[in-house]
Amino acid sequence: MPRETRVTKTNADPAKFKLGKASAARLAALTDLPAERLAGQTLADIAKKYPFEIDLTLLLFRKVCGRVVKTDPVTGVDQPVPFATVQVEDTDCSFLGFFPVESPWSWYFPILCHREVIATAQTDECGNFCVWIPRFDIDWVLRFRLERRCFPILFERPDIRDIIDHLIPERIPDFPRPGPGPDPAPFERIGRGELVAKVAESFGRDIATKVSRLQIPAGFGTSSAAIDAELAAPALLDHIRPPLPAELRSLPVPKPTRSSKVADTHPAAATLGHQLAINPEDLRGLDLRRYIGPFKRCFDVLVPVWSPIIDVPDITFRVLQDTNGDGVEEQIYGEGHFQVRWNAGPIPPVTLHAAPNARTSTICGAPPVPCGNQPAIVLAGRLPVTGDPATYDSATGYAVRTNRSHPSGNVVDPMPGAAQSPLRGVLSLFGCNRTDAAATHYRLVYRYSADHGATFTPPTPFVGLSWPLYRLNGSGVGEWHVAMADGNGWYPIALPPGPNPWLPQDLLLDWPSYNMPGGLYSVVLELGDATTTSSESDPVAFTVDNSAPTASFLVETSASSSGPWVPIDTICPVVRRGSTPHDMYFRVTFTGAALHLRSLSLAASGCGSGDFAVFSHSGGSFFGGAYWHWHDSPGDNSQTLQVIYRLPALAAQGTYSFGGTVSSRSFSPSGFDGGHLVVPPWQYDPDHAPIYPSVAFSVFNAD
Repeated sequence: MPRETRVTKTNADPAKFKLGKASAARLAALTDLPAERLAGQTLADIAKKYPFEIDLTLLLFRKVCGRVVKTDPVTGVDQPVPFATVQVEDTDCSFLGFFPVESPWSWYFPILCHREVIATAQTDECGNFCVWIPRFDIDWVLRFRLERRCFPILFERPDIRDIIDHLIPERIPDFPRPGPGPDPAPFERIGRGELVAKVAESFGRDIATKVSRLQIPAGFGTSSAAIDAELAAPALLDHIRPPLPAELRSLPVPKPTRSSKVADTHPAAATLGHQLAINPEDLRGLDLRRYIGPFKRCFDVLVPVWSPIIDVPDITFRVLQDTNGDGVEEQIYGEGHFQVRWNAGPIPPVTLHAAPNARTSTICGAPPVPCGNQPAIVLAGRLPVTGDPATYDSATGYAVRTNRSHPSGNVVDPMPGAAQSPLRGVLSLFGCNRTDAAATHYRLVYRYSADHGATFTPPTPFVGLSWPLYRLNGSGVGEWHVAMADGNGWYPIALPPGPNPWLPQDLLLDWPSYNMPGGLYSVVLELGDATTTSSESDPVAFTVDNSAPTASFLVETSASSSGPWVPIDTICPVVRRGSTPHDMYFRVTFTGAALHLRSLSLAASGCGSGDFAVFSHSGGSFFGGAYWHWHDSPGDNSQTLQVIYRLPALAAQGTYSFGGTVSSRSFSPSGFDGGHLVVPPWQYDPDHAPIYPSVAFSVFNAD
């Protein structure tokens, strides 16, 4: 770890903000007042003492809001981190910048950092927070960057749009041809399936999932705000390691001494110090395993591969949470250098991605559960499962507004049909378990049917499931409680007493449905004394489908549009079109299936100056550069698309590909994607379980 000093100061009220040494030095540099006269003073006191010696606008605050989340490793969904302490830090760091010539990205290795906490806040049950930051601190960061060439670019993290632009070469767009149909998405310079496959291969599944959510077509004249917001989301590429030279990767790593947590000088310091003409001792604490990035690389100014960057000011975040229930908060997020684009305009919401040790809530902001005098299961996540048949069919276990069928089979259908969409992921069941005054315990009992209601297993209680609850005690300190059942699935109704309620309220069960077989579950809430049931709810059905779709590709070639057709090899496929090249035809048969199919699409990708032309097709329709089929009824769970493409003789030699997307209509009802916010609620088309098969091959001018 690099040497680091931290000064901690807690102040939630900006009017009581007192300047530390670093903050006083910042403000002094922007005024004619010495830092020692400002240190320890509140901004209100400074405004009273020096009303005509300081620009009072410097003593104002900027409000910065954000959210702390943790990505679920199974579903890829960002879950909120509730009731965590967010510390805003005024940070000075020196870095060794690494700008590899062959990469569009750059990385930084911190050498020495000094931190001073200037504001704190606490996340709510949805992981949201807002904090007031002194304006002069932000102004100082802005001034420092603007006075140095390229720094605003060097400190900018790539977003989703940058990822797409990096993977897709710019092409001269075709002259727009008249005709019906909506405009293509702004990133439609490549086939949809291939784009997602490229992202998954280069940047991982999480980024590919984010890109796949952009694949929802937009009609002519519709707002592009949602797509633009998704494209501007941070790409979160921290897992991409800097491509260090081999001679540095092979060097041994220094170990900390017993007397200090600071490691000895890294062996690379001598090599890098010689290259940079600086004293290797100045690189003490350098650890090439500990880096920040990647960031965008500056190309309009020649930047050396290795470059020291000294005393860079920034405003960073650190997040603490009591993750083990011992009353002491542990760090779950830190080292957020350059995470926020501090600029002169409105600061966008900050998203902080917590470490795996963070404790999360599977749902937040749940509406009050309407309870009468009977036990009831009311919600699954944010989705009503009782009392609203226009949203959810509690007898069949299907959502009836989400991922509706399109009788035409087209992606866009002005008259969508019926929906039968199952649930997936963690199902947080909320309901009424305090309706029986004599009852001390409750449990949830299910009957399972693999054939969707033809036969059921005997009633079986949910066992072995537990989940955390959270509240603030009378002193405002967080407390955790883990709900645990006995061997028969009984949970106590009464929770440990205290001045504040346990959150989320009315949570009956956190059910990780992916740990159980898919199918139909009929669930009943029972109340009793942990031995005998005294009352029970009406059954509520849940159709669960956590399976992934399946797909198959068959690519055949011919010198004629009518065949004969020859399948290409499945291993290292090569297509030879003659030493004197001639037109080639490719018959692509793509089959997609799912237990509950939503849609499938097929797209072709060209190479440089060459591209495919569509000769004939069946099984779907073209939209936005891809060939699509949307399920035309709840029973439509398999479809085959077949397209014959022509590759002109003048097309370039190189690598070509066909990519597909197959999506299930099962979805998570947790509300993480805002499905409950649309009008009417839950009437939208989520894509929570896509796959992206593809076939790539090389075309050569050879016999």
